[in-house]
Amino acid sequence: MEQKTRGGRGFWYIWGSVLIKLGIAYLVYMAAVSLLAGVHLMQMTGGDADAMMQIAQSTAQSGKLYDQITNELMNWAVYIEGVAALITIPVMLFLFHRDSRKEKELGIVTEKASIWKYIAIIVMFAVMALGLNNLIFLSNLSAASETYSDTMQTLYGQGFAVQVLVLGILMPTCEELVYRGLVYKRLRYTSPFWAAALYSSLVFAFTHGNLVQGLYGFIMGMMFCYVYEKYGSVKAPILAHITANILSVVGTQFQWFDWLFKDPMRVGISTVLCAFIASSIYVMIQRLNTDTTKNNSQNEG
Repeated sequence: MEQKTRGGRGFWYIWGSVLIKLGIAYLVYMAAVSLLAGVHLMQMTGGDADAMMQIAQSTAQSGKLYDQITNELMNWAVYIEGVAALITIPVMLFLFHRDSRKEKELGIVTEKASIWKYIAIIVMFAVMALGLNNLIFLSNLSAASETYSDTMQTLYGQGFAVQVLVLGILMPTCEELVYRGLVYKRLRYTSPFWAAALYSSLVFAFTHGNLVQGLYGFIMGMMFCYVYEKYGSVKAPILAHITANILSVVGTQFQWFDWLFKDPMRVGISTVLCAFIASSIYVMIQRLNTDTTKNNSQNEG
């Protein structure tokens, strides 16, 4: 394993999954642009090839067409993200299972937590997500980031079922396979926990594209790495990420956050309660003895 993480080949081994994910997202985006451009051109010209060519050669008309496509893409952003995730997940699963097979060949076995202990993850990350949202509100960071506000309007502007499926399930699963299942896990082969968690979480935060989501992503990314370490399975950070995202979707849909933020006292009390509950569960998870990687050959000796 260590030989694969050195030199130029090592860069691709560690970060290749991120580049693949971004590449797939870009290709899906460009396919959507091409499709929308074709639809608009057909509507504007009735399918006349000469008219299409004139629009393409006209700076004013092509600029107008570009603006139309850009505005319409905002309405389709969640669907584009969903398609990209659907394509990316099987690729990442293939890479992840290939790594798992290599571990078995080397005799590496990681202890895994019992299924019932995953309940702690649901509770912990639900209150963590709520608490961090409260802190973002109290710090007024969201008001200082126009990009964040635009992103939230785009993501939460679709139907509830689409939000749950894409934002609550597909995107978290895709991101955890990339940033924890592959990047963090491969860094962890030759690095201590904090170094692997820090590097993977920083890249995870950077890809969110704005300060608020980046800060939120970094904190949550570190915790996703932590539960992966303690539970010994990528199912743990996937469940944690899904829990956090679904809470945000449901809270936004049913205006829980609006109700909470109307009264600073409510925000303060709920934040303190969230911190208490999350820290209590953290202590419980800390006692899990699942982060020890064993070598079968050592067990046999």
